[in-house]
Amino acid sequence: MRYAISNWIYGDEPLGDQFKRLATFGYDGIELVGEPGRYAQPEIKKLCGEFGISVSSVLGWSIWGIPGRDGASQDEVERAKALDYCQKCVDMAHDLEAPILVVIPAPAGRTAPKAGSGFEEEWQRCYQLEWNLAVDSMQKLARYASGKGVTIGLEPINRYETFLVTNVDQALRFIDEVDAGNVKLHLDAFHMNIDEADIAGAVRQAGNLLVNMHISDSNREAPGRGHFDFEGLMKALKEISYLGYLTLEPVPPGSDPLLTTRMSKNFGLRDAYAKEGIEYLKKVEKRL
Repeated sequence: MRYAISNWIYGDEPLGDQFKRLATFGYDGIELVGEPGRYAQPEIKKLCGEFGISVSSVLGWSIWGIPGRDGASQDEVERAKALDYCQKCVDMAHDLEAPILVVIPAPAGRTAPKAGSGFEEEWQRCYQLEWNLAVDSMQKLARYASGKGVTIGLEPINRYETFLVTNVDQALRFIDEVDAGNVKLHLDAFHMNIDEADIAGAVRQAGNLLVNMHISDSNREAPGRGHFDFEGLMKALKEISYLGYLTLEPVPPGSDPLLTTRMSKNFGLRDAYAKEGIEYLKKVEKRL
């Protein structure tokens, strides 16, 4: 397996410190949060060369409350802004030779469609409307990304953080409706632990559509600190001949990961999680 870390978990820490940490503990790649204006391309390429680390993927940063990030919105202007944002992330991925842009079809934090009432019929109507709008947004993004040689990794996230696509079944149906050869599947162990009845079965169901994975334990900390069945996951990944990265995404305990990752009291966990996580997973690999 190849290993990376998603760098949003390091907040505003200087990039040089992040690359040094990953190189120290034997990582192959880094996933950069999708904020194209934050990075200087020459600096990143210099760091990649210096530390022997690739940009493995770009993480689309679609958080509810950040304007212009909702590709499922019933507001046409919002959807247009979301498409423009995602296209800039595609450009970023292309320029940094990252093969994958991870995208969620509706923002993290928005847990219901915009419905006029709480009645089931209205909820279902608006859900289907926003599903269709998200499919249309993804089709447009896929066409743009295809011209740049970038694959879109669609990520289902758990029911407590979104409503539109929360599991492999829904993700595969969404990908089928988008019907674009460069739209594949990205899975996240933490979200799967909540919304998949059978982790290994979901991986097998994903099959060769699976191109990227986020990894954290059942409590969202480093692998080995919870009860997630990583041996079962690894076996399933080997069965489908998975060739992508295992991208670690551990965060400190707390109800708001965007806050806990930036708390100074948790800075010591950055090295600890990076070291523990890759060592634990490599031991699982060795056992298999």
